[in-house]
Amino acid sequence: MNPRYNVETEEADVVVSCSKDGTDVELTASADAQSVTISRQLDDENRVAPSISSNGDISVAWERSLGDDNSITTTLTPDEAVDIEWKDSAWTASINLPLDGTEVTGTNVSIKREVNF
Repeated sequence: MNPRYNVETEEADVVVSCSKDGTDVELTASADAQSVTISRQLDDENRVAPSISSNGDISVAWERSLGDDNSITTTLTPDEAVDIEWKDSAWTASINLPLDGTEVTGTNVSIKREVNF
């Protein structure tokens, strides 16, 4: 169990998680909302993680390992967005494709590099 408090927004929540045989369950609960994510490692390279929240929002993430701690994670949130995160060594590229129904309404791209001193 992991209680959290955001000083800036004054929001508090609790994260409860458990793992067994390649399946992880995470429940996040606050006074206003609750969500559950069930993550399943399908094989050495693929993980899928559907989520549902108390307000009815759903999403599904697919993570594909590329080896050497590199990966691509694609998250679909219906009627909201498709988000893609590509981690390649110290570089991370993020692509956000807002959705209106099944239509892509724009594209946002960001690239960052982690620098350690």
